[in-house]
Amino acid sequence: MNKETIFEQELSYIVNEDIRRFAKKAISLLPDYFFKVAASSTGKYHPKYALGDGGLVRHTKAAARFANHLLQLEQNKKVFSDQDRDLIIVSILLHDGWKHGKDGSSYTTHDHPIVCAEWVKSCEDLKGIISDEDRMKVSNAISSHMGEWNTNKRSSVVLPKPETDMQKFVHMCDYLASRKDIEVLFDEPASNNTSAPAPVTAETYIFGFGKYRGESLASVYANHPDYVEWLERQDVGNAQLQGLIKALVKNK
Repeated sequence: MNKETIFEQELSYIVNEDIRRFAKKAISLLPDYFFKVAASSTGKYHPKYALGDGGLVRHTKAAARFANHLLQLEQNKKVFSDQDRDLIIVSILLHDGWKHGKDGSSYTTHDHPIVCAEWVKSCEDLKGIISDEDRMKVSNAISSHMGEWNTNKRSSVVLPKPETDMQKFVHMCDYLASRKDIEVLFDEPASNNTSAPAPVTAETYIFGFGKYRGESLASVYANHPDYVEWLERQDVGNAQLQGLIKALVKNK
């Protein structure tokens, strides 16, 4: 997989050659799961285009697209220098790069902004391409991209909130790309894993959690119906999955 080509359009938003080179290098080093997983591991959050295989890539592309449009406005050009506008795009392209943590958890890890931010600062392969100051700006924008949603009852980690204009802008674009009532169209080739997902069925829904992770809902129901019937009685926080399960059990 040539990871950089997946974001060819978004990389073209970056004017400075060194910053673009930094972005390309960083994207090439992201974990493989980033290019496969959905933007929400439970399906509870994010719009439809960000669900399913490659959903996290589409979410990232949407956030970068929002940023690129907004950065063309005169009011924002007055706030950010050309260099900082490029760094904003880089921050957005990388912000969820380690969303499932260093070990590829089945779920989104609460501390993923810090994991990614620290990686940007410490990765030897990323040093010397842009200045340490610019790398720190990217790191700080990533670490605070969750905004006010900076705590989790299952974690003692408290994420930093955005303070600078750049941090607030990155958070805003990520926020817009996670709204369920804002749909974004994708017309890039499907080979880049960026086209809108086909309707999900029991045959194509793949569990991203639990002991049957990696198996389709239809397969699990065929072999382990008791588990699926148990799931039907639970609040799994995923309306799509719940609907598929109900249809399966009803047509048994």
